[in-house]
Amino acid sequence: MAELSAVVRLRPARIALLVTPGDKAAVVKFMRICTCMWGGRYNPIIPVFRKPPKDWAAEFPGDVTGLEIARGYIQFFEPDAFVEAQPGLLEKVGLGSLREYISRGRVLTLDEVLEPEPHKDWAELHLGLPVTDCLEDVYRTEQRFHQRDPSAAVTIANPPTSGLAEAIFGVYPDTDGSEYFSRTFDNVYRPEAVPCSPASWKRVLFEGVTTPLSATSHDIRPQRLWTNDAKIFVFDPTHLTDLIDLWNLRSEPNPLIPVPVGWLPDLLPEIHRIIADEYRPLQGNPNGIMHSAILEFSRGVGEEARRKVLDLLQPGLPQSKDGPGSLSVKQWRDRIWDKPGRGMMNPPKRIVLDVEEKRVTLEVKETDSQPSARYEPLRPSFASRYGASQIRWVNSLRVANYGRADIATIYPYNTFDRSRPRLGFGAMDVMIGTEGWSFGQRYDGIGELLQFETQETAILGFLKRSGMEARLSEPGHIAKQIIDQLGGLWGTRLIADGETLKLMNDMAGGVRRRQNGVEEVQEQFDPRSRPIKDWAGLVKRRKALSYQVLELDHFTKASILVLELETQCTNCLNRNWDAVDRLGYSLTCKRCLKPYPFPQGATTTERLWTYRVAGPFSVQDYAKGAYGAVLALQTIGELDSHFRSINFITAVELGLEGRRIEADYIAFHQAEAFDSQYNPNLILGEAKSFGQGDLIKPKDIARLKDLALRFPGSYLAVSVLRNEFTDTEKALLRKLVRWTRKLAVDGGPRNRVLLLTGYELLRQSEPIGHTWKEIGGRHAEFSDFHHTRSLRNIAEASIAIHLDMSSFESERHAAWSKRPRKDPNAFPRLPGQWGRVLHSMSGPGAPEAPEPQCQEH
Repeated sequence: MAELSAVVRLRPARIALLVTPGDKAAVVKFMRICTCMWGGRYNPIIPVFRKPPKDWAAEFPGDVTGLEIARGYIQFFEPDAFVEAQPGLLEKVGLGSLREYISRGRVLTLDEVLEPEPHKDWAELHLGLPVTDCLEDVYRTEQRFHQRDPSAAVTIANPPTSGLAEAIFGVYPDTDGSEYFSRTFDNVYRPEAVPCSPASWKRVLFEGVTTPLSATSHDIRPQRLWTNDAKIFVFDPTHLTDLIDLWNLRSEPNPLIPVPVGWLPDLLPEIHRIIADEYRPLQGNPNGIMHSAILEFSRGVGEEARRKVLDLLQPGLPQSKDGPGSLSVKQWRDRIWDKPGRGMMNPPKRIVLDVEEKRVTLEVKETDSQPSARYEPLRPSFASRYGASQIRWVNSLRVANYGRADIATIYPYNTFDRSRPRLGFGAMDVMIGTEGWSFGQRYDGIGELLQFETQETAILGFLKRSGMEARLSEPGHIAKQIIDQLGGLWGTRLIADGETLKLMNDMAGGVRRRQNGVEEVQEQFDPRSRPIKDWAGLVKRRKALSYQVLELDHFTKASILVLELETQCTNCLNRNWDAVDRLGYSLTCKRCLKPYPFPQGATTTERLWTYRVAGPFSVQDYAKGAYGAVLALQTIGELDSHFRSINFITAVELGLEGRRIEADYIAFHQAEAFDSQYNPNLILGEAKSFGQGDLIKPKDIARLKDLALRFPGSYLAVSVLRNEFTDTEKALLRKLVRWTRKLAVDGGPRNRVLLLTGYELLRQSEPIGHTWKEIGGRHAEFSDFHHTRSLRNIAEASIAIHLDMSSFESERHAAWSKRPRKDPNAFPRLPGQWGRVLHSMSGPGAPEAPEPQCQEH
């Protein structure tokens, strides 16, 4: 029985509205429904259009289509369920197939979400958890008691038709059957009815007054970093597109302060107070770095209005202290619709909603069908036991497998195709994304059954869905057996030593072919034996060179070595080897096949205890290259000094356009926290062992290129067990790197190359930066944190070390700097995500701040 570690996190369901950006009635109705839902203020609004609205036209200068924008929004928000403002919007945006892949009841029309039940006089919420459960919990735990500081609450009387009140304060629906939401809020808080005005805004912001919208955040603690400074969002409520942006900004990490542009003169003292409070030193930093608020203009606020806002704000801003100003001015909307990946700029991130989490141990049981495990899901403590919604809350799991069990725990994100993998029980789909595996929950007290796949099944299934036939080759089976005998990738440290590998290879069996003038003759040589003292000396030397706890027993328990007795036949004088369990008073000669007596009184020259390598370790040619592959996988799994989850298969034969090509290994590597790529890294490996001369051939490079074209964005890992590449190999690798650096759509390289040698493959657990520093020379130049913090950085560093080539980013920057431009003071025309930000700022060009107290963000 295998055990896996997992973190289970509870969060509200994320419900997305698909709507054309001019449909104000649908947007307002959706915002009202979200006020009835736990976590509703974080539900995204996804615009669906062919031609962008006028206010957004500057953001999309023909670089992306409406379909790509909608898909980008979906990829950023990762909704658990969808609401269509009009039936068929999924199909209109080209995502009709998604309807087939998610569970029943997770795609509804706007009219169906809060629809009166048959034969009932109230309307049930059919998506999410009703906010009435939250309100009843507030009453039970707080409001029914006499409080020293009673909580104040407000509702908006006569909300304007623009949707402003819904977006800032929250307004309950007034449709038939939905009155009980507002009635419950009134019974719990006894709110004061106030107008939608700057005065009401001040009370909510500075007095902590509860509103219908804020009540949806019950027990939710958004996770924010020290870098997430407060954002003052100045918008025009007469523009529906601004309201959509405002609503979606709540799902980003910066604390949001919405300011209608027409209210700014009345709110000026409060805005200055917010800026002054935010302008404070970063705690624990000795360099005087200050926090500063961000002023972001919406896309609907024109150039003249922006200048007036800055003119109003400027006189009252705090004076800067020998550094950036107290207010950063941001003129554009973060391109949350862009695909996160390998561009120059870190992509925007969605906020993490923290409710409750726990760490669990999953006991994986092997059954006739597939491995499985059970866990007890988390639930909101205030949730009623039953509800009409198909998905009331969500449990997200992060499952870790540190190379010890053959269980797949890393999958490509299935945002747009949730038919695979089937990790849940029955027909319920599981979304795999940035938060892990997300399981929609409906009932309380029912355990969740997880159904696992082996790594081989998962990756072969991925290749099949990519249009490729795949199967393990003979070296793949050998490598799989090696990993099994070593107890997983973690155990490969036992053989991560050059002298050990060479000794095992010298002891392995072999095949010799020769021509006798008529035909080819093949001779099979059995594995050779070595005296115990040879292995004892090897272990002693390895222990002296590292802090590793190493004994001969580790090799015998892993069935790498088998103890045998060498004796001499008394009939033909041939020397024979017999395992301990085959010894007896009478032995049989392997050559003459005659019996001879066990030499009980023999001298040590006639009877010698020895070791032989066994199983896959007895295969010649470094286990047909399997050692290089498994050591490369183990190294990749812990390149940044932490052993990360890595799922893999070794030596797989692929059918590609009628041809058979082979990859030494294919792996999915868990993305790093510092990397800008969310989706797991796909790694295609070419592994070589020891040897003289050129091990990497042109055919190997051609094979990698074929795979790279099939999987853009993947890493191409090339490794040798020697400490250096030959000059010829370096020339081939330079051509490969240049080929991979063709620009992708996002402005990054088509693929990245990772180079590994014996220095990395045969090190003993210390961080790669420490290894490079000890080697010295060119390696030491890249041993700092900046070059070793992520797989991407290590890949670029390895290219610089072995090929003396600059990084992709440095090459692109140099190329951009050389490009001629009409205005020498203007930005060069940059491709990719960062270039689109610089050249498609919302509305007008960024105005210059009159004083240094304002800085351009």
